[in-house]
Amino acid sequence: MPLDWSYVLERYRDGAEVASLPGTATLSVSGADEEKIYVSHRLWKASLSRGNLERAIDLVEKGEMTRSAADFIDQYRTVIADERPTTAATVLKDLGYLD
Repeated sequence: MPLDWSYVLERYRDGAEVASLPGTATLSVSGADEEKIYVSHRLWKASLSRGNLERAIDLVEKGEMTRSAADFIDQYRTVIADERPTTAATVLKDLGYLD
């Protein structure tokens, strides 16, 4: 199933606390719009681009990337972008796309 951006907007538009992956700090999503998900940590702020997340989920669905969140991180960094790969995995797991 492709990344459902309308669900992303519904889930994150007004912000949300996201359960972290083991070994990572708590993540806050401060909002979302048509192009990005905005995230923050106690030490930094960043965004995840819709295009990169959609491409990653497309590859997961094709079996070209793993559904395991921990293993997904390195694949995302290598195949998609070095754009907060741990954060991308955390958000995609929260959305139900990764295990």
